[in-house]
Amino acid sequence: MFEIIIGNLVKIGYAMAIFLCAFLANVVFSLWYNIKINREPFSREKLATGGLKALTFIAGLTLLCIAITTLPIFATEVGWTIPEEYAELFADLIIVGAVLLVACKYIKEAFTKFVAILNTPADIAPEKEGIDHEQQSVSDVFQNQPEPDQPQES
Repeated sequence: MFEIIIGNLVKIGYAMAIFLCAFLANVVFSLWYNIKINREPFSREKLATGGLKALTFIAGLTLLCIAITTLPIFATEVGWTIPEEYAELFADLIIVGAVLLVACKYIKEAFTKFVAILNTPADIAPEKEGIDHEQQSVSDVFQNQPEPDQPQES
């Protein structure tokens, strides 16, 4: 019983690492985007709120995954046998599904900010009023890159 829980906790740890990487990538790109492009002042309060949000997600998702993992074990203990393949499926679905949903949200936001940063000229950032960033797909960004053997303009 405890081996199953420990095994799922290891999977949850990997899933949380993936989530945390996606979240932190979004934070890093947001810092640059908001400070350099939108010309907003750095806000420790926003950064602290984001950190608290990440800790809340990590704690909440971990507890949710533990609850779903232990539910079939508890059901078996009280006499409601759930086939082991279903119990494993429930645990894997919640670990992958819940964390993947949240991680993909932050990956999408990070890529959106990344593309906006790439589309902003390095020496000219738009004024705060009337900011209008043309959204460009990630594939378009990489298609417009110069060939490796051509000199790049600075």
